[in-house]
Amino acid sequence: MEASDPSSLLASDMEEGRIVTLSQCEKETAVSPTLSSGTTFVSSTKTSRGVEDSPKGFPYVASYLDSDDSFMIYRRFGFLHARLLLNKQDELRTLESDLRAVDRQDWNDASRRKYLKSRTKDNARELAANATSRKQLLETIEKKTLEYGQLLLQAQQLVSLNRPANRDHRSVINMMENHTPLFEAEASFIYEKEDLITLRPGRETAFLDAFVERMLQMCHCKPIQRMFCSEETRRKSDDVNLHYFTRERINAFVTFIITCFILVVLIVPIWALYHITTNTNGSATSPTCLGVLLVSTLIFSAILSLFTKARRHEILAAAAG
Repeated sequence: MEASDPSSLLASDMEEGRIVTLSQCEKETAVSPTLSSGTTFVSSTKTSRGVEDSPKGFPYVASYLDSDDSFMIYRRFGFLHARLLLNKQDELRTLESDLRAVDRQDWNDASRRKYLKSRTKDNARELAANATSRKQLLETIEKKTLEYGQLLLQAQQLVSLNRPANRDHRSVINMMENHTPLFEAEASFIYEKEDLITLRPGRETAFLDAFVERMLQMCHCKPIQRMFCSEETRRKSDDVNLHYFTRERINAFVTFIITCFILVVLIVPIWALYHITTNTNGSATSPTCLGVLLVSTLIFSAILSLFTKARRHEILAAAAG
């Protein structure tokens, strides 16, 4: 049997339409499920390779965690970082004491004080066989200090990461318990809730997003599915217990809700003040207007506090404006 020319095979495949481009293979979007009976899947723009296509075990878990940003939940190992930091801190404490002792010895001897004033003379001097030079000691301190600083910054970055939302944490737990891809010891990390972090960046409307997802799940029907689920997302599964929703459409709906709230809070007080000033006498106008302004300001501040992650000074500035 003669070997075929690869270029000729490629040409024939292209003519017969058997070549599929990479962009055609990657059109599906990933899902963000809350994995339980009758719960919500929210699709994101993340490319999915198919969780079910991965073999059971760590490949399956890795595919699931990578299927959506909400599932990127891992341990930060806070206890181990604390132990390593304490160990390196104590090593540096010992080296610091050794350096101070060397400096003190040279200072107490008048003939050796010159070594404290000149680095060149200090490096060139002769020492006893088992003695450690100041240069060697400083090199060791430099190495340990850099390791300590790197570990310290790494621990700070891990602590600053967000904690996973309860619904995302429950999703991964349900996947572990329903599919059992790992042994009990390997899957136990997901139950270390206080030590878990998520790589998903924080959203400004996370509370409202979760509320909308729960409402869509409770009111799940074909019109809702067509409105909040794209064609690509509907192809993900035929399971009636898995409700898929496209994340971009939910984000747009949440933005619409917040915009409506803001418009109501801004327009209703103006309308109320207009009718108060035109339909009441001057004696009742001032107290009533102050009450309307106070209530509208409180509602506006509550919306900013609940639906966004605005800081206190930002809420105060917006309310004062």
